Amino acid sequence: MRFSIGRLLSVFAVAAVMGLGFYRSAAADDRETCKTGSGDAAIEACTRAIASKKYKARKQKRTLSLLYTNRGVEYERKREFDKAIADHDEAIKIDPKNPLAYNNRGNTYAAKQDYTRAIADYDQAVKLNAKYADAYYNRGLAKRNKGDWAAGDADIAQAKQLQPGIGAAAN
Repeated sequence: MRFSIGRLLSVFAVAAVMGLGFYRSAAADDRETCKTGSGDAAIEACTRAIASKKYKARKQKRTLSLLYTNRGVEYERKREFDKAIADHDEAIKIDPKNPLAYNNRGNTYAAKQDYTRAIADYDQAVKLNAKYADAYYNRGLAKRNKGDWAAGDADIAQAKQLQPGIGAAAN
């Protein structure tokens, strides 16, 4: 069987397109695993998605910010607080209007018992999204941990007004 150069190039072009499709699919899978997975598998998926450079465009900045903050959450769960904070910092640098990144960094500071920094981040999350129940709830817990029970209770009440049932498992 003889192949012409044109036919051979066509075969390579099809293979390249199929490979590119696989790459796009893999990047999409990594993004989903980063978002919904947990532990090392999620960290690895986030890292691959970030490294793919697929989310570098200006219109993709929120997605890239979310990839970093999601990885930061997983580092926090592993008690690797410095890595978590670095990822949340990067998420905020990429998209300073992402309230989730501030809330997540606040959670990491709270886990380190640095309630002053945690409250500052929750303040910023609420400033960016006044209906962000999780940020109010987390800020309320941080204020309680600092000994300001009245302000903490007010924030928790606000969170419950925005999202009834929030914190039910924790209380």
